Amino acid sequence: MLKSALLSAVEAHRERVIRHRRHLHLHPEPSFGEAETGAYVAAQLKDMGVTFSTGWCRERGAAGVIAEVRGAEPGTRRMALRADMDALPIQEVDRPHASQVPGMMHACGHDAHTACLLGAVAALQATREHWTGTVHCVFQPGEETLPGGASILVKEGALYADAPSSGPGSANGPLVDGIVGQHVYPQLDAGVVGFRSGAYMAAADELRIRIVGRGGHAALPHRTADPVVAAAHVITALQTVVSRSCDPTQPSVLTIGMVRGGHARNVIPDEVVLDGTLRTYDETTAADLREAIHRVASSTAAAFGTRAEVDLQIGYPPVVNAPELTAACRKKAIELLGADNVVDLPLRMTGEDFSFYQREVDGCFYRLGTGGDGAGCRSGLHTADFDIDERALSTGTAMMAWLAAAGK
Repeated sequence: MLKSALLSAVEAHRERVIRHRRHLHLHPEPSFGEAETGAYVAAQLKDMGVTFSTGWCRERGAAGVIAEVRGAEPGTRRMALRADMDALPIQEVDRPHASQVPGMMHACGHDAHTACLLGAVAALQATREHWTGTVHCVFQPGEETLPGGASILVKEGALYADAPSSGPGSANGPLVDGIVGQHVYPQLDAGVVGFRSGAYMAAADELRIRIVGRGGHAALPHRTADPVVAAAHVITALQTVVSRSCDPTQPSVLTIGMVRGGHARNVIPDEVVLDGTLRTYDETTAADLREAIHRVASSTAAAFGTRAEVDLQIGYPPVVNAPELTAACRKKAIELLGADNVVDLPLRMTGEDFSFYQREVDGCFYRLGTGGDGAGCRSGLHTADFDIDERALSTGTAMMAWLAAAGK
């Protein structure tokens, strides 16, 4: 009865969910700047007549929204669902439905996540006499950048029982029993979902190395301490950090993704700045690699008469899916979609601040297939031509509602 009722409600709201996604895609906002997105979510929740509170993530813009849907016997079980709302500083390719904000794009599918959760709220509200418990629906700012909106919402009490009605900073009562999040995945077809129990996504640290030298005329390098040459050798030397300072059985990645320095071809600059990321799963390994980064960068820079200033910010913890909850969600996904549409996922070195919720309560973070034949529907996340097959929105809406309402 519940399954058919939910699927009927999802179908009834299908076009509305598509409109939500398209509206959000046209109007992306940066991490911790999602004021209009949060206002849009709040307006939709108000129209649905559900309890919600705004102002979450107060220290970074207060765009977060948390809603509550109560089924029959609301005190028996409390589950949380999470969607992130921020976009990325990427210029989208020219197409009819492209972002209207120059240099900003929903290239990671957060517009789809938010639309699906709004659809799930509507479906849960329409079927509340068919399921028991209470569902918290967390619309989170700032997933794409440190400190991660999830870490702030956790501090503000987002996972506590009365959070949706009491607002940030004053929530109390018991914690929710668990939290579920989904993320688009263009490598899977629309209509397919994927799960992995235990360790799934890596911890993500942010790295900045400032190579300080002494600039001068490019034709007189002997009178300088060239930070460009030193930076090149530091980048090369850092490639040995993982290969020679890490247990080979521990997955880890160190990448320098940005190099900035200089302003003219005939001038040796005073400094060069390197930005990168360190990805690990094991805290001991992470500590060893952080120390190695400092050592290798400092000693290599010194060999060229320059100085390395290393700033390494410890970022998101690894995403570790609770085995019991994940097994239950996988079983429910099969009940909803059929075994052929539920797959096992490989380990990933990407990071996610959903991990902050998992430090507090059991969590399951799974993948929603969004691949299709349309332009960009197989493109990778964080690329300018990324898009989704919108048929996936119905799957994502149904999954979120079903996992929250169906019980163990």
